[in-house]
Amino acid sequence: ARPATPPARNVVKDSFSAGTAATQRTAAVKAAPPGDHGKLMNDYLTGAIPPPADFEQVMGYKPFAIQTPHGQRMQDPHGYASVPGQIGPVKEFDKAAKTHDYGYDLLRYFDKKGTPLKPEARKAADKLFRNDMFDYANDQKGALNRFKYRTWAQIYATAVELNSVRQGHGPP
Repeated sequence: ARPATPPARNVVKDSFSAGTAATQRTAAVKAAPPGDHGKLMNDYLTGAIPPPADFEQVMGYKPFAIQTPHGQRMQDPHGYASVPGQIGPVKEFDKAAKTHDYGYDLLRYFDKKGTPLKPEARKAADKLFRNDMFDYANDQKGALNRFKYRTWAQIYATAVELNSVRQGHGPP
C-alpha cells in the first residue's frame, strides 16, 4: 500500500532566468583556472579580465561594464538587491548588488562544470560588495547621510557575509 501523500522532499529552484533554453543550461564549460581565486574573482568583477567565453551561453546573459567613482565594475543586468521586505536603501546600493550578483553567477558557472572556485572567490565577491557600499556611503554629503548609509551598508554586508559562512563559502 502506498501512502496517501508523497513524502516531502527538498526542491531546488532553477537559478537561471525564465527564458534560458535547456541547451544553455547544459552547455559545456571549461575548467576553472588554477591560482588565486580571490584575485580571479576581483579581476572578473572589475573587468580586468573578460567573462569566460561561454558565460553568456551557459548563464543566459551577458555582463556589462559600468564606471563608478571607484573604478570599473561588471554587472548582471538582471541583478538586484534581494533584501527581505525591500527595507533600507535598496536603490542606492543597486550597482553594488548587480556586481555582487555577477560574482555569485561566476561561482555557479564554475561549479556547474564540476570545478568550483575556492572559498576565496566568494569572500572576494562579498568584500567588493562591502567596499562598494561603504564607498557609496562615504561619498554622501552631510554627516547624517554618511552615517545612515554606513549603517545600512554594515547591515547588508554582515547579512551577506553570514549567509556565505552558512553556505560554506561555496556557490550559492
